[in-house]
Amino acid sequence: MFVEQSAVKIWRVRVAFILLCIAPTLCLSYWAFIRQSGAHREHIADKASRLLGRRVHIESMTYPQLGCLRLSEVTVAGQPFSDVSVVTSENEVRLTVDSFVPSGDTSAFVVGLVRRWLSEPVQFNKNYLIDIEKFSWHKTNSDEEEDMWPLRIECVSAGSGRAIRFFKSDSSQDEIRIVRTVDSRETGGHAMGHVTEVEVNAADPIPVPLINAALSECGSPQWPLGERATFTGHAHISNEGGDWTAECVGRIRQIDLATMTSLLPSHIQGAGEITLNRFVWSHERMELCDCVCVAERGEIEQVWIDRLVTILGCRVEDAYHQLSGSSVRTFQRLGFGLVVDSKGLQLHALPGRSGCLLESQGLPVILEPTESATLDRLAWLLSGTTPPAVPGTDITAWLLSVLPRTTVIH
Repeated sequence: MFVEQSAVKIWRVRVAFILLCIAPTLCLSYWAFIRQSGAHREHIADKASRLLGRRVHIESMTYPQLGCLRLSEVTVAGQPFSDVSVVTSENEVRLTVDSFVPSGDTSAFVVGLVRRWLSEPVQFNKNYLIDIEKFSWHKTNSDEEEDMWPLRIECVSAGSGRAIRFFKSDSSQDEIRIVRTVDSRETGGHAMGHVTEVEVNAADPIPVPLINAALSECGSPQWPLGERATFTGHAHISNEGGDWTAECVGRIRQIDLATMTSLLPSHIQGAGEITLNRFVWSHERMELCDCVCVAERGEIEQVWIDRLVTILGCRVEDAYHQLSGSSVRTFQRLGFGLVVDSKGLQLHALPGRSGCLLESQGLPVILEPTESATLDRLAWLLSGTTPPAVPGTDITAWLLSVLPRTTVIH
């Protein structure tokens, strides 16, 4: 009535069940246990640390789907991230970060990482696409979500060329583009080196301290302008065989004049603004600086006023002499246009000011000079020595080394 089953068939079924069901289940369970273990999390963190060159800490991690990794409570170079998603494929890595507000330290780290990605194609052999859902150049309160916006970073390579692009996901007005290509103009087609070009379009204000941190990482000099100073405008920078060239048009707002003059012997107090009509740098020197400087209300040391008269040839007006004899005096408006090029230094008043450069208590203090001045007199102005000496300070020595070359110096 019943079909007798042989012992061989029964063992075959049992072995097949073990191999096809139990063994894969145990392997998957072991794999899942290992992937959730602290040792595996530390392995991922160490691998990321070696790639980035900074310590990476991961509090927890999960695998929502194949090829996707979700990290929580991540710290990279001292910068915390609450949620990071990583999706990897054969040629591309996609990262999604919840929010990011850079600081001076993280700016230097990002610049160093950019330089490494551009120059180390073996270490960074994939394209990277990074989406930051909420980004801001400065810290905001929790109820100021409108000050944060989505940022996308694209790191791509094509042949021997590599490029990085930072831009707003919902706007094309703000963009930082960095391109590195091989310079092969030498006869015979042999590479001479690399050409790196940086294009900056900033409609949203970029904090100047972050720019200074980036310049410091690149080995370039910076001039402190205060923690609240911001830059908007356009800049094009190129490095060809170690020779840097740059051209910039823009505006620097909320300058702390006390910080800006902290490196000089004499100081000014207040908040100022500089409009760069055009700035050109080439062959390790300034070629042209055409700008407008304005400050509303503040304090200026009398020695500045005296030096403007005796060194740059500014003309004395009614309020030049101060009856109190104080070494510091208040002003209601400081404004002038400045052009520095190979012809010298031209200092002029703003339109509608009747030649006035400085006003105090509603009266003009000094008027614009009638003639241009040689560039060595600018160094005299900033030297702080009596009589004026060049170089009188480290800053004036540096200034003389970067001012435009002139054929005649008096």
